[in-house]
Amino acid sequence: MAEISRRVALSLLLAAPAVLVSCSVPDRASARPTPSRTPTTQASRGMPASLSNAALPRGPLAAASFGPTGRHWPSRTPRPSDAFDLVVEAECTWKDISRCISYVAERTPHGKGCVLVKPGTLPGYGAGSSKPPVLQGIGALGRDYRVLVMPREGSASITFSDAIRMDAVKGVAFAGFWLFPQSIVLTSVQDFAWARSKGQAFNITAGGSGPASQIELVECVTPEAKLTDADVWAIRTGDNPWSDIQIVGCYLAPSYKSATSTAHCDTLQLSGSSPGADLVIRDSVIFASTNSGFIPSDRTSGIVFDHSLVVGGDRMVVRYPLPPDANAFASGKPAAVNGIGTVDAISAVSSTFVGNLRGQWLSVQNCVASIPRPPAVTSGQFSIDLSLNAIGADWLDARAPLPTDEALRLAWSL
Repeated sequence: MAEISRRVALSLLLAAPAVLVSCSVPDRASARPTPSRTPTTQASRGMPASLSNAALPRGPLAAASFGPTGRHWPSRTPRPSDAFDLVVEAECTWKDISRCISYVAERTPHGKGCVLVKPGTLPGYGAGSSKPPVLQGIGALGRDYRVLVMPREGSASITFSDAIRMDAVKGVAFAGFWLFPQSIVLTSVQDFAWARSKGQAFNITAGGSGPASQIELVECVTPEAKLTDADVWAIRTGDNPWSDIQIVGCYLAPSYKSATSTAHCDTLQLSGSSPGADLVIRDSVIFASTNSGFIPSDRTSGIVFDHSLVVGGDRMVVRYPLPPDANAFASGKPAAVNGIGTVDAISAVSSTFVGNLRGQWLSVQNCVASIPRPPAVTSGQFSIDLSLNAIGADWLDARAPLPTDEALRLAWSL
């Protein structure tokens, strides 16, 4: 697996104007973390020029039109080159990470705080919405900045034994944790970000702990197609609604169902009995699965494709050929967006769609479709480019290069 440079941690240490704190959990679970001053060689409020230059994205992804480029970062989240009010180190255990997040959150309600996690292996208990969470009920809303949590020594320094669930975590951003081939489900999180990560799935559920809102998935990458009877990513409502979710600079490979399967496989599926509102898919690329690239539920609204690419029809097989045992699109070529039955739920701006489009769309500006009869639009219209139905590998490589580990390492090095 590619590694995010150790200069990430170094830049944090150089930028911290206050104190580096060891926040490991003592033997007595009830004890409070005790700060211990760690000498540093420099307490600069900015990052040296050499590190600032190294932070610029490099490699084939840096100039990509869609997907990860190394240029996206969660909002209201300090960057590693910022000056921090408090930086703490956590042992590679969920218990210690939880304690350190709480410690930083309590002491920096209006400042910038960071938790650096030491190398090791973190356990997981599954990514189902009812699986035991690895973190639950920590953090706080109303912060000026989210608490940043990162591996101290690069993404390759931390591994995961299984998929994970986080529940009701608030005001926190995780960056640089590579889950693959594991997945994560975020249940009832608020003011939360997960960034610069490779994983099999990044799912969101508004579960029994409360609504899911103000969530950003930033440069999250699922780069490999899979033969499975399941969706790739999902946003679901359970007992509560979701709102204000952003998928930014992400890359979603397809899932192909088996030849005998009756499952409905979508790359990004919205579902559930409670409402969902305000989903923005920006600068991202979605490759359609056996049935579609994107499918909303009939209780969702405010969906916007903002400068994104959805590849359906039969063009995703240019990059992701059908496995021998896969369904050969017996029900028809996969749609780019299957909004059938929705009215004014979907909008798009500066986006490209290869494959069928369904539903009545709300607003369309500067968008291109590959079909001769695009769906009805309340405001605006699609441009039509039938040549998109014949795009090849070169076209895709120029706009959405394959995010290999080496390409991601170059794009995300800091």
